[in-house]
Amino acid sequence: MTKIDEIAKMCNVSKTTVSRVLNHHPYVSEEKRNQVLKVIKELDYTPSSLARQLRANKSQTMAISVPAIDHPFFSQLIKGVSSKALEKDYKVLIFQTFYNVATEMEMLDLLKNKEVDGIILGALENEWSSIKPFLKYGPILLCNEYHDSAAVPIIGYDEFDAAYKAVSHLIERGHKKIGFCCDTPSSQAQQLRKEGFIKALLENDLQCEEDWMFDHAFSIQDGFRVFTEMSSLADKPTAMFTGNDQVAAGIIKKAMVAGCRVPDDLAVIGYDNQFICQVTTPTITTIDTPIAELGQQAAAKLIKNLGKNAEMKREVVRLPTKLIVREST
Repeated sequence: MTKIDEIAKMCNVSKTTVSRVLNHHPYVSEEKRNQVLKVIKELDYTPSSLARQLRANKSQTMAISVPAIDHPFFSQLIKGVSSKALEKDYKVLIFQTFYNVATEMEMLDLLKNKEVDGIILGALENEWSSIKPFLKYGPILLCNEYHDSAAVPIIGYDEFDAAYKAVSHLIERGHKKIGFCCDTPSSQAQQLRKEGFIKALLENDLQCEEDWMFDHAFSIQDGFRVFTEMSSLADKPTAMFTGNDQVAAGIIKKAMVAGCRVPDDLAVIGYDNQFICQVTTPTITTIDTPIAELGQQAAAKLIKNLGKNAEMKREVVRLPTKLIVREST
């Protein structure tokens, strides 16, 4: 590999002069600059990006963690983050945690080792007490997550209001037995969603039955499982508010195969308004969330603070959601 000292020798100039040319330093004569640039072109020399990073103490790279990139929500979130990062000349390193706490800690080590300038947590696998010490190495932002005491920017949705709207819609449709489905029950964002669900029930003098609560549901296959478990109950719900559209689609498919009519026998509401909502039979009523905008805002917030080299403070931004009514209710 060509080194700066080789270029300097061929041009009969100092390594400092070559370095100045590479870094567009003004104090180099036009003659020497052209001579150095000619040799660089002939040798097809590319300066080490790592060396530049070390000099600038900046990698121009951010990392984002997601549980799985093949989930439609997270793929759209990554797209939003990446588009804004590209616009601002940043690269994005994508970390799949697979809901693993150790993998999330490995990503945080990248911040500690200055391999990335900042981190967007699209999921939260560890306790905040384990993540907090890494703030001294660089900025961390929560996206699509929530924590009641984390002193960092938090960008997400109004989970409480979204659930409240969804359940109120089911109640307006005449349902009194309504089930709830979520992914990670320990997530504070999911807890807020559950609180909105419960409030809508209590305001209408309806009970929240423990048997009608399902968790660890992320995929279409989990929707199959939820329907099977629900079908085994002596007292079954007539409506289900799910944690995402994949689960809703799984429940609907399994219900139709079992001869359960949707929405006559079972009404189903999804969450996120993914494309799958429009191609199932029946189409899926869901909560629309601006996923790409969420990713763009998260990246913009991180980059803005990196540019100022400022400490990021707690700020909670909740993007609005809306109910999209289709055939499943």
